[in-house]
Amino acid sequence: MPKTKTIHITYIGRLEKEKGIEIVIDAIKRGINEKRNIIWHVCWDGSYLKKIQEINNENIQIYWRISHEKISSILAQTDFVIMPSLFLETFGLVALETLSQGVPVVWFSQGGLIDFIHPTLVLDSKNPVDSLFRIIDNWVFPLVDISDLSFDNWMSKLTELTLWMDKILLVNDYTKLVGWAEQYIHNLAASLKSLWKTVEIFGYSGDTSRLMRIWIMMVTPIAFWRGIVLTKKIHHFNPDLIWMHSILRYIGPYWVRIIWDTDCKKYITHHDLGLITPRPSQVYSEWDIPNTPHLGDWIPKKISIYSIIETLLKWSYVRLLWYTLSKNTIQHILPSPWMRPYYQKYSNTSPIIFPHSISPNQSNK
Repeated sequence: MPKTKTIHITYIGRLEKEKGIEIVIDAIKRGINEKRNIIWHVCWDGSYLKKIQEINNENIQIYWRISHEKISSILAQTDFVIMPSLFLETFGLVALETLSQGVPVVWFSQGGLIDFIHPTLVLDSKNPVDSLFRIIDNWVFPLVDISDLSFDNWMSKLTELTLWMDKILLVNDYTKLVGWAEQYIHNLAASLKSLWKTVEIFGYSGDTSRLMRIWIMMVTPIAFWRGIVLTKKIHHFNPDLIWMHSILRYIGPYWVRIIWDTDCKKYITHHDLGLITPRPSQVYSEWDIPNTPHLGDWIPKKISIYSIIETLLKWSYVRLLWYTLSKNTIQHILPSPWMRPYYQKYSNTSPIIFPHSISPNQSNK
């Protein structure tokens, strides 16, 4: 890269270790030490925010929990996006949105992200920072063809999935925009409404701080009052379809049982690996995914009293969820084909592959 040329690199995602933020920080420091003409755009929030702020350099621009529209404006001036997650991402919704705006993505190309990363832009897992700067110096950032994930194709599949269903209740952990999964739910609701469906979203709408999310997960198994609220919602709305999107932290087995007893069509989309592994953010390769639903395959490699208790509680909770799910004709939906063999072990039915889509009116430049 010419020394006089300024390059803009953007990171979008939670500022957490499992998201590879330490790689980004090391790259930023190296770029500053080498006096590279690089502007770093860091989008979102997390526990590593302070460490990035401490670098205190004018070439770092931090955007805290900004809107989707603001991210689009940042991508308009971005040369490429770096998203070096250490754990397996199930699909790569952010990568898809990035590519849809004509911006290449640099990543490790694993899990559901394989189809989004051009071979010349794959990071070396052993020397990610060195490989990143090799990519920068080559100054060639090719895109991946995502035409198969066009919005028109997605809407056609969505129309098929919701045929003869006029009233749809979307059930999710949260209704606020905690992350990209919640953004997907709101985009889905808007798309369904464009098909003249009547749509409502059910989930926790209060404080979504990290402490509150932990508290919600802890009290979910005993918070029966939420079941009363869900029951009233279903009886009042009388949906033709209940479409669950996350049932781990807020909903839980008791609420799935309520949905099970409802006489209507049911879907559940698995956006992550939360229902087939005890620690989704620590699944760094497919070898870390349990081979079977049995407790023995869930035991971690590093055993301690804490890990044993944590695994036992999580396994019991998840098994209860799957027991409840298996008692009814609930259709499982996966956003990526590579997830199918893992979820097939838990489900009595063959999952439907329904990938996410690029936003309407966007395509590769």
